[in-house]
Amino acid sequence: MTDSRSESRVPAGRERARFVMVGFGLSEPGTMGGNTKIALEIARNLRASHEVHVVVPANKAETVAGTLGNLPGLTLHVVPAFEGSDLRHPVASVRQFTAALRGVFDELQVGPSDLVYSCSDIHVDTLPCFRLQRRLGYRWIAVQFLFVPFLFENLAKGYGFPALKYVLVWLYSNGLFRLARRRAWAFVITNHSDLVHFPVSFRPRVFPYYGGVNVEQIPSAPAAKTRDVVFCSRLCAQKGIRGFLDVWKRVLDRLPAARFTLIGTGAPDFERSLRAKAEALGVADSIDWMGYVNNEAKYEIYRSARVMVHPTVFDNNGMVAAEALCSGLPVVMYDLPALRSVYTTGCVKVPFGDQSAFADRVVKLLTEPDYAASVAPTAAQVAALRAHWNWSQRAAQFAAWLQTLS
Repeated sequence: MTDSRSESRVPAGRERARFVMVGFGLSEPGTMGGNTKIALEIARNLRASHEVHVVVPANKAETVAGTLGNLPGLTLHVVPAFEGSDLRHPVASVRQFTAALRGVFDELQVGPSDLVYSCSDIHVDTLPCFRLQRRLGYRWIAVQFLFVPFLFENLAKGYGFPALKYVLVWLYSNGLFRLARRRAWAFVITNHSDLVHFPVSFRPRVFPYYGGVNVEQIPSAPAAKTRDVVFCSRLCAQKGIRGFLDVWKRVLDRLPAARFTLIGTGAPDFERSLRAKAEALGVADSIDWMGYVNNEAKYEIYRSARVMVHPTVFDNNGMVAAEALCSGLPVVMYDLPALRSVYTTGCVKVPFGDQSAFADRVVKLLTEPDYAASVAPTAAQVAALRAHWNWSQRAAQFAAWLQTLS
């Protein structure tokens, strides 16, 4: 950093401030959650101003190494993985990871001059950072990427999440957030609308990191439109993919030859239930299940498609929509309040839960070239979107924000 206040915290003999990332909750290889993507791009881009260290368990080391490679200025610290499910054994997993993290922190001599960033808002990242912060005094940057609404909103808006499980998730998420608020030096969130969860006096210490797009990976050459509709996301109830199968059935009733490209993976039980529903609806043969696809291969699929669908039922960001828009695709999504200021170009927004309207827009985009051209971002808009969403630009904003903190 160049800010004099930050430089004063760097111990003698060290040229740059140190940024230590705690990544026990990163996605496993073959998946890529939004929290993981943000963490990896912070690590990639912050090396210019900081000495970056990433602490990960052995089973997730490839998530970092496979994406970032061997970058100068970035050190990967691999600790033993937890044997078993950290959700079913939260106490044991937190104990193990706290001890492992303390070992790395002791080796690095982490103290008040250091920034420590927890890569996710789940217990294996939040609780070890919380427990060690008081003892070591580092400046902890916690994250809260999704504020789970209470049960009444789930029921009133028809999200369809299982009631009992949903209450447990709310208690879990809210409890961890309250703990983090007690000791966190700063926070990273993903939408300005979530600032309401913080006291006004603390809000300058909260950075809305909307994510970004690897624009350098988007093919420059025009691509033949060999695919109709594409979806890309982690497969779970929140992303709305189960409901979209009903939408897709409506599309096929009018366009029997249409094809749907589905990119993403999820919990095995959920994936099996999706495939079973597709079979029951009679749409399975029209779906190309791609599994996990990332980097250039993902953008090649985007460029070969005609429409992106983003049917998430509860979200405050959704980077895949930005990826599609930066690839020149029109996007159909539900009109979620948190997304109104995020996506204003190249989108068709339909009333939440209106599957008929969603299907109508998809069909119209596929069958009316003039309408599709009027919705899709123009070349000038794509250029502006790429400049806006470029990861290096986002990382520069994050680094600049760090310099404003005292």
